[in-house]
Amino acid sequence: MVDSKKTDNDKSYKKSKDFSRKIKQGICDLLPYFCVFSISIIVWELILRFQMGQGFSKENLFFLFFVPAEALALTVINGLFPQKINRILFPLSLLIISFYYDIQLVYFRIFGSFFSVSMMEMGEESIVNFGWAIGEVLQKSLGYMALILIPVVVVTVLCLTKRIKGNPYPPVLHLIMIPPVIILWILGAQCLRIDGTAKQSAYNIFVSNTSDTDTTSSKVGSITTFTVELGSYFCGFGRSDSFKTDNSLYEGLMLNDEILFDNNAAAKINKSFDFDELAKNSGDDSIHELYDYVGNRMPSYTNEYTGIMKGYNVIFICAEGLWTYGINEKVTPTIYEMANSGIILTNYYNSFRNTTVNGEFALSTSLWPDVSRKALKGVDVGSMPQSSMCYMPMGLGNIFKNEGVPSYAFHNYYGNYYRRKQSWTNLGYENLFFMDDGMTFSSRWPASDYELMKQSVDKYISEDRFFTYYMTFSGHGPYNSSNCIYNKNIEEVKSRLGDEAGNYCDEALGYLAGNLELEKGIEYLVTRLEEKGILDNTLIMITGDHYPYYLGEEGRNQLVGRAISDMDLYHSTCILYTTGLPEKVTCETYCCNIDIVPTVLNLLGIDYDSRLFMGTDVFSQGIHKAVLYNKSFITDKVIYNSKTGTVEWKIDTGQYNKKDLELYLDSMSDLIESEYSASIKIIDNNFYHHLWKDSDLITAEEASSEIKREDNVREELKGLRKDKNQSREDTIKGGLEEAKKQIELLKQKGQEDIDSDQ
Repeated sequence: MVDSKKTDNDKSYKKSKDFSRKIKQGICDLLPYFCVFSISIIVWELILRFQMGQGFSKENLFFLFFVPAEALALTVINGLFPQKINRILFPLSLLIISFYYDIQLVYFRIFGSFFSVSMMEMGEESIVNFGWAIGEVLQKSLGYMALILIPVVVVTVLCLTKRIKGNPYPPVLHLIMIPPVIILWILGAQCLRIDGTAKQSAYNIFVSNTSDTDTTSSKVGSITTFTVELGSYFCGFGRSDSFKTDNSLYEGLMLNDEILFDNNAAAKINKSFDFDELAKNSGDDSIHELYDYVGNRMPSYTNEYTGIMKGYNVIFICAEGLWTYGINEKVTPTIYEMANSGIILTNYYNSFRNTTVNGEFALSTSLWPDVSRKALKGVDVGSMPQSSMCYMPMGLGNIFKNEGVPSYAFHNYYGNYYRRKQSWTNLGYENLFFMDDGMTFSSRWPASDYELMKQSVDKYISEDRFFTYYMTFSGHGPYNSSNCIYNKNIEEVKSRLGDEAGNYCDEALGYLAGNLELEKGIEYLVTRLEEKGILDNTLIMITGDHYPYYLGEEGRNQLVGRAISDMDLYHSTCILYTTGLPEKVTCETYCCNIDIVPTVLNLLGIDYDSRLFMGTDVFSQGIHKAVLYNKSFITDKVIYNSKTGTVEWKIDTGQYNKKDLELYLDSMSDLIESEYSASIKIIDNNFYHHLWKDSDLITAEEASSEIKREDNVREELKGLRKDKNQSREDTIKGGLEEAKKQIELLKQKGQEDIDSDQ
C-alpha cells in the first residue's frame, strides 16, 4: 500500500525544489538586464558631468550610490515577455532612457541648465522659441549624443545576434524585487551621509525640496534628481526647510567687532508694521512664521548717501546676458564710460547662471525666485508669473506710483512670454509696450535693442518725472552666424577692435556683436536725455539678468584675458550712472541682484521698510554678501563654493577661534537659506496682502477687490495655457521645421566652404 503522506511530501519537496531552481535561473536571467542598466547609467551620468565641465571628483560622484536601485527598478520592468519580445523591449527601454539624457544634454547646451519637472511647461515653450538655434546645437552635440547611444547600439547588436538571450524570468521575481529597489534607494540616500548633513551636503540637497535642479544633478545625478522631483511634486516627498525667525540668526556672524553701528543712523522701517502684535493675532501658521521672521530681520539704515538723488528720474535696464567682460572700451565705449562713472560697485555679483525671468524677478522685487523642485504652482511656473496672482505693493512700479511718478516698461519680445504682461502690470508698471504690442522690430529672435530705444524714449522723456523699466534682448546667444544680431554687427565689431580682433575666437566676437547692439541703444538713450537737459537728474541702472551661459570656456577666457574660476563667472557689473554727482563713488561692498532695489530707493530718499526685502542697501551698515542661486556666497571674509564644498578664507584665520569660524559659515548659510525660504513663502502665501490688510493699510473693500483681481489673472493665465495647449502641435511643428532649415543652411554653408577651399 502506497504511503500517501510520503507521496505528498515528495511532491511538496519537488515543487519546492523546482521553484527554487526557477528562482535561481531567474536571477541568472535578470543579471544581464541589471548589469547593462548599471553600466549604461554610469556612462550617461559621466558624459553629463563632462559636459557640465565639472570633471570627476568625490563631490559629484555620489550618484553611484543610487545606480543599484535605479538599475534594479529598470530590470523589474524588463524580462516580462517571451525571448523574441524581450530582445526588442530591452534595447527599446535603453533607447527611451538614452533619449532622456540626450534631451538633458541639448537643453543644457541651449540654456546652460538641466530641465526640471517643475519647469517642464516653460521648458517646452522655451525650446519652441529657440527653434532657430536648435539646428546648430544639435549638430554640435552629435558627438556626445552618439556616445550616449553607444549602450543602445551595443545591446541591440547583442540582442540581434542572440548573445543576449532576453530570457524571461518568473513574474513572482518581478514582485520580489520591488522591496529591494526601495531598500537600495533608502541605503543610497543614507550613504550620502558620508558627506555629512550640512546645509550644502549631498544628503541635505537630496532630501530638501528647496534644492534646485542643477545643484541636485551635480551632486546625486540627473536621473536621481528627476526621480526625487517627481516624488516631491506628485507625492509630496522630501523635506520642506523651515527658517529661523528670531535674531539669533545674526549672532554667529559677529566675528569680534565686525559690525559697528552708527548711533545717528535710523533704521529703514515702516512703524505701521507691529510684527509682534501681527504674529500674536495671526491664525495662519505660515503667516505667523513670516511675521516673526520679517520682524526680526536686520534692517538697512540711513547713511551719507541717503537721498543724494532725491527727485531723480530712474531708468532700470535688465540687459540680456550682460557681463563685465562684454563691456569693451572700443566696442561699447558708452557703456564702458558709464560703468566707470557715477557709483561703481566693485564687488557686484550676478546671482544667476541662466533663466532671464529669475534674474529679472530678483532685480525687480529684492526677493529670491523659487528655483526649487516645487517651483510649479497654480497655473504657471516661475516666481515672476506667480507674483502676478499676488498683492505686490513693493513692486518697483507700485513704489514709484505711490510717489506720484508715472512708470513705463518695454521689452523687445512678446508680452505673453514668461507672462510679463500680467506680472509687470502687477508690479505697477502702468504703460507697457512689447513686440507687436506698441512696437515693431525688424527681427524677432533676438530683436534689436537699438530699435527698442528708438521706439520707446519719446513715450516718457517729456514727463516731469518718470520711472522706466527695460528688458533687452540683443545680447542673447548663440553668438554665431545663426544669430541675426551677429550677422548685423560682426564686421563692425572687428573694425572697432582692429588688430585686437585676432585675439578672440568667433564666439567671443559674436558676444561682443550682441553687446554692440545694446551699446547703440544706450548711446541713443543717453544722447536723447542729454539733449532734453535731464541727464544730470536721471539715474540709469544697467545690469545683466545672468551671465552669458552661451559663451564657451574659450570665449570667456579670451575676453577676461585669463582662465577664470567657477565663482568668477558671476562677478559682473551693475551700472549706477548719473552725471549729477560731483565725483564718482566707489563701493567695495559685496552685493548681488537683490541688493539693487533697496540701494536705489536709498539713493532716491524714498521711504520703505527694508525688512520686507531680502537685499540690503550697499551703503548701509550691517551684513553684506554676494549670493549665487545655488547658495554659494562671498563676503569680505570668505568665499564659499557650495558646488564643490570648498572654503577660501580671505582673513587671517589665526586671529579667530576655529569654532567661531565654523559658526560664521553655518550662520551665513542659515541666513541665506532663510532668505530663500522666506522669499518663496512670501509669494506662496500672498504675504504682502495679509500684511497690508492686517495692518489696516488697505480697506476691506480694497482687499476684496484685490482678491477678485488675483482670481481674474488666474483665469487669464489658465486661458493662455489652454490656448497654448491647443496650438502646441502647430508650434512644435513650426519649431522643428525651423530647426530643419537651420541644419540645411549649415550643410550648405559647409559645402560652400569646401567649394571655396577647392
